[in-house]
Amino acid sequence: MRILHLRVHKISPACHILVRPLTLARECATSSRKSGVDSSIHAERRTHRAQTNNLLLAADRLLESKHAHTIQSYIMNKISANKFYNSYRWVAFARLIRFALSRQLFSVAIVLYDRLVSEGFVPSSSIRARMSAVKIVDSSKDIQDVIELLTQVFADESYDTTAFMQLFYFMLSVKKAPVPLVDNLTRIYTTVRKMELCSCPDLIDEVVRVNTQAGRLGVAQRWLRAYEESCQSGNVGTDASPHAALLDTLMRVDPKNMPALQAILEKMRAAGIPPNISIFNTLISVNVKQGRVREAFELYHVLVTQRSEQLVPSDVTFKILLRATRLLGRKRRAMRLLNVMEPRQIFREMVECHLQQTGGQPLGRSSSMSASALQMALRTLIARNDYLGAFVVVRVLDIFGFSADLQSYRIVLAHLLSRIKREAKRARRPGEYRLADFLMHLRPNENLDLNDMTSRMQNNQPTAQLSAQGPISTDLHPFPGRLEGSSREVVSHLLSLGEPDRHSDEDLFEVIPLTIIHSSGQTRRHRQMYVPNMAVLCGESDAPPINNRCSSIPLARLLQKTFLGTLWASSPSFNPRWHSLVQRVVGDATKSMVPPMEAADPLKAAELRRHLDRKLGLPFIQSRKRRSARAGWEIEFVGDDGP
Repeated sequence: MRILHLRVHKISPACHILVRPLTLARECATSSRKSGVDSSIHAERRTHRAQTNNLLLAADRLLESKHAHTIQSYIMNKISANKFYNSYRWVAFARLIRFALSRQLFSVAIVLYDRLVSEGFVPSSSIRARMSAVKIVDSSKDIQDVIELLTQVFADESYDTTAFMQLFYFMLSVKKAPVPLVDNLTRIYTTVRKMELCSCPDLIDEVVRVNTQAGRLGVAQRWLRAYEESCQSGNVGTDASPHAALLDTLMRVDPKNMPALQAILEKMRAAGIPPNISIFNTLISVNVKQGRVREAFELYHVLVTQRSEQLVPSDVTFKILLRATRLLGRKRRAMRLLNVMEPRQIFREMVECHLQQTGGQPLGRSSSMSASALQMALRTLIARNDYLGAFVVVRVLDIFGFSADLQSYRIVLAHLLSRIKREAKRARRPGEYRLADFLMHLRPNENLDLNDMTSRMQNNQPTAQLSAQGPISTDLHPFPGRLEGSSREVVSHLLSLGEPDRHSDEDLFEVIPLTIIHSSGQTRRHRQMYVPNMAVLCGESDAPPINNRCSSIPLARLLQKTFLGTLWASSPSFNPRWHSLVQRVVGDATKSMVPPMEAADPLKAAELRRHLDRKLGLPFIQSRKRRSARAGWEIEFVGDDGP
């Protein structure tokens, strides 16, 4: 019977046809239900992650506003049970606590941690260890009594160097603990964890810095010796960053103590420790502050000749050099005698270093370019009345993943208002024409013809007028009520010259390499635009730009017209070759500031731009954040989705 039964199942086509579809149907139904559940969970997790990301970004922007003091109530109100629930509520709390600690918002971290525990969630071991140490110090009446309790926390395997450095900052900045006590705790931590000092150069940086600031130079040097010995015994190359921290802090505390500086450099040379970029930046900065501009640029040229993958000028380097050129003002002869680089050349070398580090990808991340460095370039060129150079800087922002912001508009508008006021107060020479004449007679949305401007000024009334009375304003940083009367009218007119309703950039000089235009033009056309108005620029309205980004096109258009105004004012007579002259001058500026760029891989460029859009920073208010011991860490947008 069994054999016959088996044979029937084996050879009967009808049975095979009937049974197999039923089996497949059951398998497909089960698989479909499982796939549907997985997709639903994945979609829900993605939604919750996006909500947390948006909350972190909004909190980060709030920290840079005048309402930063409301950060605790803002976060506590936002983390409602309606938006964050189930297991992802635990994740939201964990990420917010890490965010608060990294931004040194210790009171916010404590409140979040207490709420996490009160709601019945079990914190992860790393968060529990970090917050336990912070709460021990926070609740102690006598800071000297915490050593024994903290020693027990230090023994926890989940308590790492990052956690200790956050406690380090908390004790110094919030609890105002004496430096000897913090120094002693650092020794206890490294002893309990049996740490080799060579494995934690960032911690040594901070200990050296703090001791030097407190006047404990001998203690700082002992930490350095212990660090060097640890590197030698472990056969590890000595990182120059602790020495850089000592040099930098020493020059801030006692900038005239050149013998100490020379002694540190000599010791590094004897120990065979090669200088890193921080050492070069400190030495260049010291020379600039002491007026030795020639020596500062000679050091930079030494740095360039030694440039390698490990030693590349950073954004700090270029900011120091740009600041040095601003100190010299517009004294071009002095700059030539001192062998000082022009701001345009400094900008070009910054771009070249950026492209070198990113493999030719303009949207890549590098240590050579930051929003604050680009802002310094804009400010320096504007201060030197180099409006065409400033125009080039604004036009190439988008290529590198940056954008204009309120401060960039204020830099340009405040300078132009100040210059117009100065020219209005100065006696006019016979036949003299000024930039103010050009700008005040210029109309928005007109086809500009330089040959018509002279006759227009002789026959027509200006579009806007400025009184010569009153103080000269040099900053448009929010000051409600200060920008009044004719000054307000002039700034409003200057904004209108940017033609904020005209989103096309076809009228602007072409300074962007054609290979880059084709790869990024479509993305730029579809990007949301924001143009600030008078109320926002003067701080009379709290309406922030979308994601703190402003359209650079109106600002570039205003700079282009300002450049044409300076060109016209230098020779207001009729010139049939204006167009060819302008093209030649613009071409020369482009060659001097923008190096050749190869066409980027469209797929890679799109991915890089999506990455930047996910990690929106504060374009000019705050540089792209790079990992550093002192400044905190970037917001993490992926991972840590489970307990």
